[in-house]
Amino acid sequence: MLPDVLGYKLEKGKSILMNNGYTNIQITFTKSPYNHQESLPFDSGARILRIRQINDCTVELLVCYV
Repeated sequence: MLPDVLGYKLEKGKSILMNNGYTNIQITFTKSPYNHQESLPFDSGARILRIRQINDCTVELLVCYV
């Protein structure tokens, strides 16, 4: 069963997924239209918005900087 990591910070969510056997984690980034900073550090509040299971060991995450 896919762990519920919606709303988690990216690094915490990835850690939970990896501990549950998901070895291939694909990440797509988006950002708020109200936040116009172009370059943000990788871990500066990125949160998981959507998770989709591709196969038994692969998930796709949609992540947003907040």
